[in-house]
Amino acid sequence: MNGELEALAQALPAALDALTVGGRLVVLAYHSLEDRMVKRAFAARVRPDVPPDLPVIPPDAAPTMRWLTRGGETPSPDEVAANPRASAARLRAVERIAVTAGGAA
Repeated sequence: MNGELEALAQALPAALDALTVGGRLVVLAYHSLEDRMVKRAFAARVRPDVPPDLPVIPPDAAPTMRWLTRGGETPSPDEVAANPRASAARLRAVERIAVTAGGAA
């Protein structure tokens, strides 16, 4: 193991925190563990951190990101035919829609 997962675990939150409103982050993962980390990091910022039956979302719990991709985008059959190793790739993207409760971008 060469520390790629640990580097990704540190880089994802830093990259998400560095975005300003309207900024976008796109990650191309080639392994399922990487994709799972990306999906969870993005989802934590997209979904509000409140019970699902709460009638009103408090401003400090509102989502700060929105999905730009629906699920993990996969390569087209033409791309896989040209490069079979691309078949495992998954692309995910989010856009910052609000600042955090603490005012950080």
